Amino acid sequence: MGALRWILAILGVLAIVGVSALLPPRPVYLSDLKVEVVRYYWANPQRNASVDGNSLIIGEKWYEKGYGVHAETELKVLVPPGYTHFVSIIGVDDEIKDDLPASVQFQLVGDGVILFESPVIRAADAPRRIVVDVSDVEELHLIAKDGGDGPNSDHADWANARFIKR
Repeated sequence: MGALRWILAILGVLAIVGVSALLPPRPVYLSDLKVEVVRYYWANPQRNASVDGNSLIIGEKWYEKGYGVHAETELKVLVPPGYTHFVSIIGVDDEIKDDLPASVQFQLVGDGVILFESPVIRAADAPRRIVVDVSDVEELHLIAKDGGDGPNSDHADWANARFIKR
């Protein structure tokens, strides 16, 4: 009988506070937000696709959400209130073959301060997961820069890009 009272008490608490209050907050995906294109080179940035309009694929892994851009592109987004971290998989899209001269550097700038800057990433490099604290940031700029050998083939992906609460 004690177990039944315990179960009923738990159900009562869930009914009062709601089940969603006990679950972790959902991420907010970049591609679901209003994103402003500050500048771009060669082709328009693509929401949930590579810059060529194909699926987002880095290191033979497919990603449903994110942005495909070309180097020398800058996106701007407002950080959703209460969200503390920006998380993404970054890399050169697989539509670029390993022997092409792709080289990209990813940068995050929050309210005018550089929060993250990757090393130069090439087509043959594995994707990288980044987690960047944006808890005191209102406006976040996502910048894909040329890696120093010219912008040819610099197809940069911000895959699975999202804001989370920690």
